[in-house]
Amino acid sequence: MGYDSSASGIMTSGGSLANLTALLAARKDKAPHNVWEEGHNEKLAVLVSEEAHYCIDRAARILGLGDKGIIKVPVDQDFKIRTDLLPQYLNKAKADGLHVFCIIGCAGSTATGSYDDLDVLAEFSQAHNLWLHIDGAHGGAVVFSEKYQHLAKGIEKADSVAIDFHKMLMTPVLSTALMFKEGNKIYRTFAQRAQYLWDSPETEEWYNSAKRTFECSKPFLSAQVYLILKTHGMDIFEKNVNKLYDSAKLLAQLITAKPEFDLVHEPESNIVNFRYVPNKEMTIAELNSLNADIKKRLVASGNFYIVQTTIADQRTLRCSVMNPLTSKADFVELLNEIEKEAASILRSELAHV
Repeated sequence: MGYDSSASGIMTSGGSLANLTALLAARKDKAPHNVWEEGHNEKLAVLVSEEAHYCIDRAARILGLGDKGIIKVPVDQDFKIRTDLLPQYLNKAKADGLHVFCIIGCAGSTATGSYDDLDVLAEFSQAHNLWLHIDGAHGGAVVFSEKYQHLAKGIEKADSVAIDFHKMLMTPVLSTALMFKEGNKIYRTFAQRAQYLWDSPETEEWYNSAKRTFECSKPFLSAQVYLILKTHGMDIFEKNVNKLYDSAKLLAQLITAKPEFDLVHEPESNIVNFRYVPNKEMTIAELNSLNADIKKRLVASGNFYIVQTTIADQRTLRCSVMNPLTSKADFVELLNEIEKEAASILRSELAHV
């Protein structure tokens, strides 16, 4: 990731817990008072992309920020946070009596896998004394890939980063790394007395993981990652990320080549969103209904599993390429199956007219 020897990290049970822990550390470091000891006596807030994972919203609410404390910044046409709007949203928050202590960047976003401009976020956070956390739960894995690591350029400037090893790094669930640029800061987050576990809450004991996490008893999560690295070497992660990202680009090309398919965005990661549009005269509502029905039938068939999302009021078919053994033939068969299911749905509708 580009951190130096002062960095440290922990393994947590999933990205949601990692992001919550990071926001707790951010609040401890940047809030104007000690919420951990004193409780809330000032309205706190975070800045985050409107395309961020729902767990960021949930974590902020758990921290007691409330709806107004979760400031969602619009995204551009590539689904990246609009960094040009950050000063405006920060000033508006201050005018509303909110103290913003953290900004969260996406690497990548939930619906499309798009990467925010982390360099600009880092510059903004430093200029305004904000904690910068990167939710790289899904796409942070590119730090292992020479080919794709440019997507997360600037990640080394973040105060904290979450990366799921169980997403694209071949590790069984749940296994998430939460890294801190200044490793000692995580100890301050959970400082409290627990005489039956340790003598002093101030000492930094790496082997007492409860000093740095919510969890006390927990599985030996890092062992899974270690065994993969020990067995296959570091380049296994790079090969897997490259394969999945390359496969997503291939799927996008196959979609573009079919006139009745609409590629919603050029994929930056292993996430591809597309729609089946047999007739340009169909309304958005009709296309949304058609694509939702296609997804249901496709999953019910048992041959493929894809999900759906909504982008700019448009229901899309969302495919996350997770298996490195998925081939071009599989993609061709998927698109053919979608065409077949769509034809069946449209015939059924005509029969009822």
